[in-house]
Amino acid sequence: MSDMTFSSQDWEQAIMQIKSIIAARINVNNQGEIEEVHVLAGSGRAPKQVVRDVESVMAAQFGLQVDHKKISVAQVGDDEENNALAVVESTRPKLVGVTLRTVNGMAEVKVELLSGDKLIEGIADGPSSAYNKLRLFVDATLKALTSITLKEFLFVTEDVGIMRLAKQEVAVVSITLIAPMGEQSLTGCALVRSDDREAVVKATLDAVNRKLKFLIND
Repeated sequence: MSDMTFSSQDWEQAIMQIKSIIAARINVNNQGEIEEVHVLAGSGRAPKQVVRDVESVMAAQFGLQVDHKKISVAQVGDDEENNALAVVESTRPKLVGVTLRTVNGMAEVKVELLSGDKLIEGIADGPSSAYNKLRLFVDATLKALTSITLKEFLFVTEDVGIMRLAKQEVAVVSITLIAPMGEQSLTGCALVRSDDREAVVKATLDAVNRKLKFLIND
């Protein structure tokens, strides 16, 4: 099975399911091959066991044999683990509000997010068709995130839609992350509670949140 079959996000998400792991980051080379695996874990398990679990998950789920020398494990104590989880959570922007204005067949969308204690916003405009308005909410969300992410990373809206699943409406978003090491496909979803526009914003955040902690410009 080729390394290019899956994205580094798929690998990171699989590793995050391992017991005691708080965060994971995978660095790849220009050919999309794994060069380094960085793991932040709690102190409840031996680093060697964490490494073995990472090797096992990568082999079982993706057919990849990752050299244990490429896997580094940093551990934190119980208090530090709680703090680390809080930091990861605090880096995830939260939806504050959305607005939509339509004039003469054109639409302007503004999305406001709270990142830590900083209010950020993004604005996107375009034709006011039903589909394009949903797309504008994705674009506006990504523009807001651009103000806090590193310049060498770029998010591109690929597709957005509202689908029905298990008798509920779900907003689904597809995004491409363009980075120096190549492109990655990101997807996110969110239940439509009362407003499909807010659901689209939340689906966009769901798609990018796991990446943001590594892309934020501090």
